[in-house]
Amino acid sequence: MVSSFHSAISGRPSYMYWVFGAIAIGTLGSVIDHGSSLVALPTIADHFDTDIPTVQWVVIAYTLTITALLLPMGRLSDQMGRRKVYISGSLVFIIGAALSGLSMSLGMLIASRVIQGVGAAMTQGTGMAIIASVFPAGQRGKAIGLIMTIVGSGGIAGPAIGGLLVQAL
Repeated sequence: MVSSFHSAISGRPSYMYWVFGAIAIGTLGSVIDHGSSLVALPTIADHFDTDIPTVQWVVIAYTLTITALLLPMGRLSDQMGRRKVYISGSLVFIIGAALSGLSMSLGMLIASRVIQGVGAAMTQGTGMAIIASVFPAGQRGKAIGLIMTIVGSGGIAGPAIGGLLVQAL
């Protein structure tokens, strides 16, 4: 079913925009997640009855995981296929997010953020390569520029969304 859907739309001119939309959603989610968690650190510290330097490991674990795995995940996508690694990374990211929300201890939250970081590295390590492979040379620069606009927008929106969520919940 999935491959027949893929075959049906991959031949259409709009295919590259569907791919762009999928990559943009994943990229935006990853960047917003990072920014929103920064704003939530004082609330997380209060919830787990600990100090800010300890709670900062929630962000550090996520960032270090992405940094350490970004290049290896790009290489993995060259070997296994970009689409497969990107979709798997999206699922790992969502599982990590769900586990983060269900965390009963700070240690579990940090471990969940590591899982999220693995998923984010898988999507970030392959997203740009997918964009570059789908768009023709004449439109590639514009597509990459738009993805970077998504990154910037997520960087701005993340702390604002995080603040709204912390205050509302």
